[in-house]
Amino acid sequence: MSYYLTITATFRIGGALPSLEEQYQDLWEIANALEPLKFQLDSWYPPARTKSASLLNPAFTPLGPSSAALAMAKADKDNHDPNVRIMGVWNGKDRDGGASFTITYTKPAIPSNLEFQAEGHESLLDTANVISFVTAIVRKWSPETVQVGPIGYDDTSVFTDRPAVGWMLYLPIAISTQQVPEAAALMPITGNESSSSKGTLVISVDEPFMIKNQEHVTKANAIETRMVDQDLLPTFAQLNSQS
Repeated sequence: MSYYLTITATFRIGGALPSLEEQYQDLWEIANALEPLKFQLDSWYPPARTKSASLLNPAFTPLGPSSAALAMAKADKDNHDPNVRIMGVWNGKDRDGGASFTITYTKPAIPSNLEFQAEGHESLLDTANVISFVTAIVRKWSPETVQVGPIGYDDTSVFTDRPAVGWMLYLPIAISTQQVPEAAALMPITGNESSSSKGTLVISVDEPFMIKNQEHVTKANAIETRMVDQDLLPTFAQLNSQS
């Protein structure tokens, strides 16, 4: 079975939802952040009723979203809901070699999110590559959380009501090695220019996190327990109550 990695970020947007065009521009920016990880900009496609229809038009050009992708998005009545809008792209491949990401924008009372998932991509086995992508996410949205881990880790995490550490977990707070000595690394990351948040990326192991490696799971579990003891790991209810 090939490596299946998920990266999920939660963040807030102010006021009304961005326009459909602005949201697609944000998708384009994320696609650009993935290019150094060997995800080519012209290899992403908009959703459609059939795979063949989807693959007719790339979602992006070097200058931004493609006109075809924007037209398809505008034709989808679900994209005109003023309270929530989900838009995404995929690379046209199922299972091994597949990849997709979506951006869900909601009103400020509910966290918006980015969800990325990919299977069988060697570039995601490189810790530096994953850190680079997480850094791009943090600098774009100054998120409340960014969770990185293989599919299935959530089922083995210690707390079901809190974000899982998995391979990596970003929180917008300063965390020291004295507070979480079990972590393989603690990397400070600053949010975007409009934010003063200085957060920390908690890295549980300095190699690809494998769900079948009990040492990896045990290490992530120990970090979760330590962070709760230090009052560093919020509950989902606490995160959702922030506005």
